[in-house]
Amino acid sequence: MSTLSLPPTLFIVINAVCFQLVWWAGVLGHNQLILLSILLIISHFLLSTSVNHDARVMCVCGGIGIVVDSLLTGFGVFEFNIIPYWLGLLWLYFALSLHYSLAIFRTFPIWLQSLLGGLFGCLSYMAGAKFDAVVLPLGNVWSVFILALIWSGLFPVLLHISHRITRRHIAMEDRT
Repeated sequence: MSTLSLPPTLFIVINAVCFQLVWWAGVLGHNQLILLSILLIISHFLLSTSVNHDARVMCVCGGIGIVVDSLLTGFGVFEFNIIPYWLGLLWLYFALSLHYSLAIFRTFPIWLQSLLGGLFGCLSYMAGAKFDAVVLPLGNVWSVFILALIWSGLFPVLLHISHRITRRHIAMEDRT
């Protein structure tokens, strides 16, 4: 548990800013800036009042994302010059954002979560390709189609998993 007690809104803003920093560090610096991403993940846990909860969400949802991207790499949708450790760290921070800065999306109907997930998930990878963080060997059209399709399902599923972990965590706290 954190010794600092930040207002929840401030913690959400910090989470959103740190997620953007991890994204930019990875996309622009690749593995050269992974220390920054690691420090931002550590700082999240130092400021968090729900360390166990956040660790569970990070491991489960971040793990799912890492597996999805590994499969996409294995199937030739992505290509990297080096092992993208930065991308794994990005997934871990993305998972930490599901309960904080991205939690607002849980209030949206599932069709809108799906639409926005497909759109923004796809745009994130397309932007990464523009910055040479990832190569899309299938070309832009097929890559957009595949990524939009995957993210339209993945984003609502990750929001749901994060929410279920949160509900279980709250139920466990209520029992103690």
